[in-house]
Amino acid sequence: MEFHSKNDIKNSIYDGLFANVFATLTGGVFLTGFALYLGMSDAMIGMLGSIPFLVTAFQLPASYFLGKNGGRKSITCWGAAIGRFTWVPILIVAVTPYFSTQTKSLFILGLFFFSHSCISVSYVSWLSWISDLVPDNIRGKFFGSRNMICGIAGMLALIIFGNVLDCLKSHPSDGLHLGFVITFTAAVVFGMLGLYFLGRISEPRIGNPAGAVSFGKFINLPFREKNFRNFLVFSFGWSFSVYFASPFFTLYFLRYLKFSYGFVAVLNTISACADLIGMQVWGRISDKVKNRAIIRFASWVAVFLPLAWVTVKPGSYILPIFLHLVGGGFWAGINLSMNNLLLRISPRENKEIFLSIFNMLAGLGAASGPILSGLALKFMADLDLRLLDREIAPLQIVFLTSTLLRLFSIQLFKWVHEPEEATVGELVRVLRSVRGMNVASGFNYLLHPFIEITRKD
Repeated sequence: MEFHSKNDIKNSIYDGLFANVFATLTGGVFLTGFALYLGMSDAMIGMLGSIPFLVTAFQLPASYFLGKNGGRKSITCWGAAIGRFTWVPILIVAVTPYFSTQTKSLFILGLFFFSHSCISVSYVSWLSWISDLVPDNIRGKFFGSRNMICGIAGMLALIIFGNVLDCLKSHPSDGLHLGFVITFTAAVVFGMLGLYFLGRISEPRIGNPAGAVSFGKFINLPFREKNFRNFLVFSFGWSFSVYFASPFFTLYFLRYLKFSYGFVAVLNTISACADLIGMQVWGRISDKVKNRAIIRFASWVAVFLPLAWVTVKPGSYILPIFLHLVGGGFWAGINLSMNNLLLRISPRENKEIFLSIFNMLAGLGAASGPILSGLALKFMADLDLRLLDREIAPLQIVFLTSTLLRLFSIQLFKWVHEPEEATVGELVRVLRSVRGMNVASGFNYLLHPFIEITRKD
């Protein structure tokens, strides 16, 4: 495998840092709060949550083009640049006083769709590019360190801009208007800074091109391999079950539990802290036991998280903090290992189509989940739902359904295998040997997160 300089690793981490700040400020609590401020319906909020996954279909023609012509760096940079800059017209439409609420919402949905279409094409190109840049034997450590730094950046963005919105929302002259202008303007600036470092990363030679293979045969390549096909089936089911509820958690916090923007930002910060520590721990463990065992182990915690949120009552603070700590730590292992497993079972030749098909099917599951749950919420809006004389909120029904769907989909993972995979028992033995980070080593990781590498010719 061709590998380049340590500067590529540094530039990739700096790019990820600024890109994650952009993603944080244009998603999650900020996007949901923005949608509520504009007066979007629950169905529209569900559509916002599904768009980033619907647009993964555009990765198919992009991967075919990449397989035939290369140019991963160029496509990555241009796609990211256009996708991030599109938030400028989104902001302009939002602040224009001449449009009705419905018109603004439709325009913004269209621009949001276009932005994420470009970002989706950029992502599959970037993933193929970076997977050739980082050797398999340090991939877990690299993504663990990179994701840790990204998590710190996102955490700081949540704290700063979450408090900005909280301070301005009580302003007598529509302070939220100014708050979202500041937040999204900053997001674009950070996104453009990330492009500077992205452009400084070198590009390894691509694997054997698709050549004269037709588009139909090209997109059929991933389905010919049984193990990858099983992974696709699991990924669709898992994504559907997770995202059936995920886009509505922030709405649940703000509307039903009456949390402030500041407290939601604190919760996300706590989750980010657990995530960044988890990335370090799981990243190093994945290099020892690979990824399948981690996914099997951590997913059983993720299965019951929506059920746990049903038990949370307004005014409760301890349980939400605990759930974010647990969720952040275990989701770090799932997300890191899913990404690494995808790269490990995808062949180097024509890798782009394997990544694209995975992203498209997982994205289809993630997109259809919130659409169906959004329609279900609309249907349940006028119903009086009770269990043992206790009122049940429609969103709690969605969370319970998500738990059952997760229980079913995790059973599909037993048919997915990984080269040199370990058992869950071996993973548990490794976990028992993990020592907690002391203060000195913890700060050492923060100050020196970059991967030491040896050039391979």
